[in-house]
Amino acid sequence: MLGEAHFMQITHYLAPDEIIAPLKGKNKKEIYEELVEHIAKLNGLKDTKKLLNAIMEREKSTSTFLPMSIAIPHARVPDIDDIVFVIGVSKKPIKDEGAGALPLSANVFCLFFSPTEEKDFGKHLKLLARIAGVFSDTNLVTEISKMDSADKVFERIQLREREISEE
Repeated sequence: MLGEAHFMQITHYLAPDEIIAPLKGKNKKEIYEELVEHIAKLNGLKDTKKLLNAIMEREKSTSTFLPMSIAIPHARVPDIDDIVFVIGVSKKPIKDEGAGALPLSANVFCLFFSPTEEKDFGKHLKLLARIAGVFSDTNLVTEISKMDSADKVFERIQLREREISEE
């Protein structure tokens, strides 16, 4: 039997206006600031400093950079009712600069926040698994990193999710 993560769609939590392509930031901190400001603006979240701090604290414990040139910065935060999600695309690889970081870099950044309630933790884990599954195709990451349009990025992610559901 297929797990529920198989059926969860990234695009359930994502719309083209929640994608920044290309990102302006030149390093990890600038990228995270840009993404947090964007997610806060779209979702009416006021305390961007607290949100950024939650992401940076999470990064201190374990980097969210993965070998397939993506990073999945994420944190569980109070005062939200459901997962909020943005994707950013950098034309140039951004190095992970954390202490003890592996020599990894990322072009695609999938940043999300989820509620702190235990009942929501399953969705948090399923979304992490789904993002990793969708972006396990390094050709997809390469394609997306060359795109200048949020709509094109969104359409390509939708196509990849359809391909996965047909496997």
